[in-house]
Amino acid sequence: MTTETHPLQIAFASTDGITVDGHFGSCEQFYIFTLDGNKQQKIDVRQAESGRGVDKNAQRADLIKDCHLMFCASIGGPAAARVIRSGIHPMKCKPVNDTFPTISEQLDQLQQRIQSAALPPWLAKLTGQAEQLSARFETME
Repeated sequence: MTTETHPLQIAFASTDGITVDGHFGSCEQFYIFTLDGNKQQKIDVRQAESGRGVDKNAQRADLIKDCHLMFCASIGGPAAARVIRSGIHPMKCKPVNDTFPTISEQLDQLQQRIQSAALPPWLAKLTGQAEQLSARFETME
């Protein structure tokens, strides 16, 4: 069984580049990071356009279409559907005691989860560890 993973590209909706406090439909910037093994790296900051007559959910999903995951403080149903149709897995980050989680905390938690033996199927597929799923089910027989 291999533990090698594929690098993930992750978008964070954030107003300050530190906390995950942006609403998908109204944030002005997406901070883009890669997560590859033990390495976390910020690779881009993308400006979201706003304007009337524009399908902003489609525009924003297109802006981050090269990402596997998108973390935000909130996202509406139609926007989540658009993001999912674009092949991006949306993740909502809820504040604890009125404090939003940081981007680095979310990256650390995701990194720890990837290194664990029991990945959820959607994450195993994204990281290229889907073959581990069949091995897990074979041991149950």
